[in-house]
Amino acid sequence: MKSAFESVTVFILSSNENELLRETVSKIYESVNPKDLDKTVIVAKNNRCTAYHTAVSLLESGKYKNLEIYIQKSPDAATCLAELPPMAGGSHFIIMSADMENDPNTVAKLAEMSKRNPDAIICAAKWVKGSVIEDYGFFRKICSKAVNDFAAILFGMNAKEPFSLFQIYPVCIYENTVYGKDSDFFYEYTLKPLSEGVEYIEIPTVFKKRNEGKSHFGTIFMTRVALKFCFTAVRLRFRKKPTNK
Repeated sequence: MKSAFESVTVFILSSNENELLRETVSKIYESVNPKDLDKTVIVAKNNRCTAYHTAVSLLESGKYKNLEIYIQKSPDAATCLAELPPMAGGSHFIIMSADMENDPNTVAKLAEMSKRNPDAIICAAKWVKGSVIEDYGFFRKICSKAVNDFAAILFGMNAKEPFSLFQIYPVCIYENTVYGKDSDFFYEYTLKPLSEGVEYIEIPTVFKKRNEGKSHFGTIFMTRVALKFCFTAVRLRFRKKPTNK
């Protein structure tokens, strides 16, 4: 599988963000080379949420080229991710949140790194050397490291965060990977390509706890997600692969 970096589509997941969404979009357009950015898609939970109205305001301002709004079809925060990659333009895509916990300045770094490694999945990982982390709770930190270490050991990887959404992802990998049902995509997003030998690179990033609105990824939700991720990792690691006839 050989590809070249052409441009990236950035999907921004949003629901109750206002100023955080404005800041996310602004920083992406300020830091990313315009030639590298195919389009930016604000993914709104519905047309009644705060973020949707903010997105409309940003679109009507005319300040941002190739900015689009998409209303997710699935109400589930994880399942809706499967809707996004088919809309990607260019050669790569990034899925991130509008809560500023994913540093929008890192988008430019991911794009530059992808130019040198176009066939790799490149992750902005919190736990690699050089990352800056602020206000990440002790319990959350222990659980995150445990889940990521489990997957890394299982797949024999020297990775710090194989369970992360903040990645630049080659469209060709998406098109050549057979994922499960939509509800599994969130968990197979990284693990399925890794199980098939795709290169995985991690770069430092900045994590800061959101200071506006309430996260829809609460403790109960994240615990359920972590358990299903571990189950998916075991299933993919030991699945019976088809034999060539």
